[in-house]
Amino acid sequence: MAVIAKDGVVRVTASLSRSQEHALKELANKHKVSVAWLIRYAVDQLIEQGREAQLPFDFGRPS
Repeated sequence: MAVIAKDGVVRVTASLSRSQEHALKELANKHKVSVAWLIRYAVDQLIEQGREAQLPFDFGRPS
């Protein structure tokens, strides 16, 4: 689900496992950033890699 705020920012909801949440919180504390910042950073990295590299998953394309 995505919701577009007045300033053009899109809010997305995702479900994480408890271990993923715990790991993100530890990383955020270690680097003194927010979990939201880490997620935005990870999305940026995935977008960049997706443009240049073959990703190890199929995004649900039919075989």
